[in-house]
Amino acid sequence: MKITDAQLKQIYTHAAEIYPHECCGFLLGQFADGGFVREVRRATNQNQDRTDRFVISPEEFAKVQMSADDAELEIIGIYHSHPDWPPIPSQTDMESAWEEVFYLITSVHEKMPLNTNAWRLADEGIRRFEFVPLEIVDQNEL
Repeated sequence: MKITDAQLKQIYTHAAEIYPHECCGFLLGQFADGGFVREVRRATNQNQDRTDRFVISPEEFAKVQMSADDAELEIIGIYHSHPDWPPIPSQTDMESAWEEVFYLITSVHEKMPLNTNAWRLADEGIRRFEFVPLEIVDQNEL
């Protein structure tokens, strides 16, 4: 998956602002060439019960999908933070994951983003996440 440094900084800022709760949002772009993020769009975490879960409302998802369609983009991924936890998918992430979509997870400790990894459900075999290399590209490649 390809993303710019500026886009990652947007996610890091969001994660720091929301800490100790999970932040969440959308990665808009194209699936071609291994997934190319063109835009990062914040979402509102609807989960008020736990700090280590996120929920995006169907209404917000539909609104972002329509906006992406208008811009000739796709929702290629979902990002979220893991406060005080590694950037690896949880069982909850597994239960709500969709095929083909990238999942970018940033670990945050005391409002400081530490590590970020990208994941995707495996195409074959048992249901599991596979690590996806994250390539930081120059803004001029957009």
